[in-house]
Amino acid sequence: MTSRANLEQLTWNQIRKEVTTVNPELALIIDKISPSDKYWVAKTTYPYGSNVMEKSLLMLPNSKNLIVPITDASIDSVIREGLGYNLHSNPVSLVLKNSFEIFLPLADRTIPLSGLIYPGQAFGAWRVVNPKKTEHPIFIWDMTAGARSVFMLPKITETKKHMQLKKAYNLTVSPPRSMMEHWEIFRQLAKHPKFKQPWDAEILYFSKSWFDHINDPKWKPLYYYLRDSAWGGSEIWRNQFIWNLFFSLVLQKYEGRPNSYIIDTVKYLLYMGISAFPGLAPAKDNLAGPFLELQRIYAEDYELKNYPPIIMQPQMFNSANSQGCSVYYSLQFPNAPEFKPSSRMRVSLISDLHEIKSLMNYYEQELLSRKFNLETTSLCDLFNKVRYDYFHNGVELLSGIRDSGEIATEDRYFSTTLDGTVHKNFPDRSSFVKGCIRLSHKKDAVQS
Repeated sequence: MTSRANLEQLTWNQIRKEVTTVNPELALIIDKISPSDKYWVAKTTYPYGSNVMEKSLLMLPNSKNLIVPITDASIDSVIREGLGYNLHSNPVSLVLKNSFEIFLPLADRTIPLSGLIYPGQAFGAWRVVNPKKTEHPIFIWDMTAGARSVFMLPKITETKKHMQLKKAYNLTVSPPRSMMEHWEIFRQLAKHPKFKQPWDAEILYFSKSWFDHINDPKWKPLYYYLRDSAWGGSEIWRNQFIWNLFFSLVLQKYEGRPNSYIIDTVKYLLYMGISAFPGLAPAKDNLAGPFLELQRIYAEDYELKNYPPIIMQPQMFNSANSQGCSVYYSLQFPNAPEFKPSSRMRVSLISDLHEIKSLMNYYEQELLSRKFNLETTSLCDLFNKVRYDYFHNGVELLSGIRDSGEIATEDRYFSTTLDGTVHKNFPDRSSFVKGCIRLSHKKDAVQS
């Protein structure tokens, strides 16, 4: 029951109903323009784990439903020319179904750049709305259908059990040596004909002709919408210089001498608290992948008996919604985008965690003092709204650091699989929860 890659070249009238469902505001704007059939779009379907961009090069299904680079000769010249206007990266795009992840791939981890992109979200318009002057590089990021920064929380490294999966689903990969390697196993499982949960993600690409009317008043509302969407998402980064200045001023009076790794991590945790960067959390639905069936396979075919097959995925902390779920950052799966060479030096996880907690406490003290004139920013009220908890296990815990086993007692998503089953045991020896920081709303720091 595997899904198939596909690309359909459609007119606005053919796709408007689907767009209205996920983004009625954008659909209304386009309806008022009433574009002719000249302005086509490409509704593109990608199976789970498909590469949508590789080093920013767009990947498209060809006439044989094979996913190839946009520059490949098998891609129709009309499609290639119509969708290649954005440096051969993704054109202006709108997610229609499930989700995608844009990330920076590293040897030992991924950096999810903006969390998952869900239905109704438009992106890729930076160069289009500012054609005369842009500093936006081609860069080296990748994009996948569904989550790439995803892994099973309990260990799935047992050779005998992995061989059972390998034979049953024709896997070509060895038992995973790290959490980073789980995704490839998930992807291969989802491609097998016996996989019982078809899953694909759909995205709409706007062709070049949509952006030939920058100075036409009739088309201005569309460009304003795209510009405002891009502008709103860049608020923090346009003020990053000031924020970095604040971080430096605080460090001037800090008694400790944290290394760059500690500083980078603390900055990331602060940005997580204001919804600028994603953390990780247990999957609560199938928007990021066919996780219901993956959990069943690991529970039944792999015979994961002692722990629930909880799957972790990227998740933004919703700072505006006090009913939002907790989000986690692990020193064992770091996804901070700044990684100076010296930052990889480490004495021990527990000492790093304690030093991070100490510096976070100092930032809290300085922010709540109101002496930096940050009243108009989201940082100002961060520590009035967000609670940070620090977890570890297997060692004598330092003051203020809690045992990892308490995570599941306070967050039900660590004991509940997608089929609704509530499990008793929690993999508190998982590497992810050793040196783990939780962000939760102060009003509901304990999840029920």
